[in-house]
Amino acid sequence: MRKKQSVTETSEKIVEKFSPNKNFGLTSVQVQKRIEEGKTNKTPNKYSKSYLSIFTQNILTFFNFLGLVVFISLIYAEAEIYNFVFVIVFLANLFIGIIQEIRAKQCIDRLSIVANKTVTVIRDGKETEIPSEDIVLEDVIKLSTGSQIPSDCTILDGEIEVNESLLTGESLPIKKVKGDSLLSGSFIISGSCVAVTYSVGSDNYAQQLSAKAKKYKKPRSEIMNSLYLLIKIIGFVIIPIAVLNIIKTLVTSNVNETIIKTSALVIGMIPSGMILLTSLALAIGIIKLARRHTLVQDLYSLEMLARVDTICFDKTGTITDGKMAVKETVVLDDNYDENTIKNITSTLLGATKDKNNTASALAGHFGAEIKFKVESATPFNSARKFSSVTLTDKGVFYIGAPEFLIKGKNYTKIKPQVDNYCEQGYRVVLLAKSKKTENPEETPNALPIALILLVDNIRKEAITTVKWFNKNGVTIKVISGDNPVTVAEVSRRAGIIGCEKYISLENLSDEEVKLAAEQYNIFGRVSPEQKAILVKALKKNGHVTAMTGDGVNDILALKESDCAISVASGSDATRSVANLVLLDNNFSSMPNIVLEGRRVINNVQGSSSLYLMKTFFVMLLSLLTLVIPNLNYPFTLKQMILLETVVIGAPSFFLSLQPNNARVEGKFLKNIIKKSLPGAIIMIITVFALQVFKDYYGKFPDEMYQSYGVFAFTIAGFINLFMICRPLNRYRSVLLLMCSLLLILSFTMSYFYGVSFLGLSKIVPPNDYDYSLIFFFVLVLLFDLILSLALNTILTNRLQPENNK
Repeated sequence: MRKKQSVTETSEKIVEKFSPNKNFGLTSVQVQKRIEEGKTNKTPNKYSKSYLSIFTQNILTFFNFLGLVVFISLIYAEAEIYNFVFVIVFLANLFIGIIQEIRAKQCIDRLSIVANKTVTVIRDGKETEIPSEDIVLEDVIKLSTGSQIPSDCTILDGEIEVNESLLTGESLPIKKVKGDSLLSGSFIISGSCVAVTYSVGSDNYAQQLSAKAKKYKKPRSEIMNSLYLLIKIIGFVIIPIAVLNIIKTLVTSNVNETIIKTSALVIGMIPSGMILLTSLALAIGIIKLARRHTLVQDLYSLEMLARVDTICFDKTGTITDGKMAVKETVVLDDNYDENTIKNITSTLLGATKDKNNTASALAGHFGAEIKFKVESATPFNSARKFSSVTLTDKGVFYIGAPEFLIKGKNYTKIKPQVDNYCEQGYRVVLLAKSKKTENPEETPNALPIALILLVDNIRKEAITTVKWFNKNGVTIKVISGDNPVTVAEVSRRAGIIGCEKYISLENLSDEEVKLAAEQYNIFGRVSPEQKAILVKALKKNGHVTAMTGDGVNDILALKESDCAISVASGSDATRSVANLVLLDNNFSSMPNIVLEGRRVINNVQGSSSLYLMKTFFVMLLSLLTLVIPNLNYPFTLKQMILLETVVIGAPSFFLSLQPNNARVEGKFLKNIIKKSLPGAIIMIITVFALQVFKDYYGKFPDEMYQSYGVFAFTIAGFINLFMICRPLNRYRSVLLLMCSLLLILSFTMSYFYGVSFLGLSKIVPPNDYDYSLIFFFVLVLLFDLILSLALNTILTNRLQPENNK
């Protein structure tokens, strides 16, 4: 339990202590002074980005700057309209990123609703209801059953029981009396009190726990890391290559031609289409999940859960719904039938008006209506472990823990039954009776009437979800603040593997907690800090981890995990820091999230390699032209349209939409390099083979050479597309057929009709003595196919068929 702090410790600035009377509270003057000092309960929203930051972070990027420079340069050079197609890709990539982040911000803001909007305060001797954020330091507040404590405070008068599960993970009620500390975020389950606040706003325990979580760096996805690394590498080499190309080209060309070819070089090396494809594929996946009531806070959160091999569940709110249910009533006294037991229990609950979880479960089964005449009632108290009611002419009836209600031989008789039910995971309460003369406030020696067996209510979807994760090789670990025996039994009923081994982390050192992370799947009596240590240890051991939680006590672990998952009914801070929020509080959505993530990542890996192939091709070609005398970079942006449209753009989009449920394996960057490098090498060889042929047989017109070169490297890229699409199915076969027809149409329109189609310039037919060029062209393409097969076998080891099913 957190030690109570004094008023002067809530801030570095020492403030005057007022010590208000419980019946009068603060005066209006004192309240105004606190407001001027900033000692209010208002806390700024730190979890949502501003609109300005969203726009600046998406617009002010290095590649966007280069795109702008190229755009202005092409206007100056009076380039053909075809050369400006790249602007569409840049703008699309920009708008998708901005729109998705704005959508996420709006969802977060809608979720950020204070659970307890108003609170009753005593000021100037009068009770007033105000918004909880208007509470000031040392305000006297009144709290009662069902209230959520709005600020850290100390009880001045009264007696209550609180549930601190959102803070500590412990779901059992805790008794609080005069002088005890209450933590914001806790709920009062019985009783009422008057308290004085000693912390407000960011000084509250819950807010300090949230602030501590900010020390943890937000996890980045594999795709994000790979894209950032590519951007850094390309950004590092693109400027010197462009500058050297300008210097060399100006020697033999005019300014406008130099600008046009350098622009093609710069834009060709920027994998903007790959970034757009990734963003688009993830955005489509997020839209699909939104229809299933799942909020994905950012584009890359979808990918994180798809890679997870270990998922950490918080018991309460994840496996269970926080409610209990009556499983069975075991009659012990033949003088009472089930109907009489029901009426007695209903009367007791109606008279005591208990509101704890056990009472709610009993009321749901037996009702809470008064069936008999009541003389007195004693509500449940966690210290005495029972509640009671005195019925006229019937005696005193009790409901509570068996060992507290009956003693000696009477308890010995039923103990084996009680122990047996406890081992089965039931929470056992006893209905008992004693003589009317006994004091209901004292611990009785009653006679047993019936055992009532209660069970934690397992979420229906939890069993299905657990079964899916077990089947798909994802290890489930349950981390809870509850008793480990209870957690293990609940886990068993949910179908979690390894629930027979469990451990309590109470009083364990950090090193012992780290060692236990791999050895056990069930953890009980876990503190918020220990949850984070467990997740961190799992990550250190090479696991990709996800953490589910709904309380403030889960924040540290959520921030430490690779993918944080919360529910809409969880605490405000927890929802805000989570990567995924289940808006319908239904964890059955998680398999769909995983499957959607797997589809996106596996498809994006194949599609992205097509864009990276072009980047490698342009980069290698530009480097070679810099070192080879009398050879300048030969192609323009217009001449890249055929490759970008028929081989890269359209195929990559359709490949990103195909079904793919295979488990994600390997590193994203390594995978796409293996798939893209063979195509780039083949394209380079093809272009230089034609150059050698041109130089050997004589000077062909440059326009003719460039047209043959464009078609040649496009065919080489198409061969790599074919390799990526293996093994073929109906979907990919139709896609390849359509791309082939477009290539044939483009060549036909250019060669036979002299029409520039998809940027392919008119191909000048060779004279009767130059058909050797066509023959050589065919030989080069056959060589491309053979070389592609060899390189793909060496670099990719051929993809497993199940990865593309």
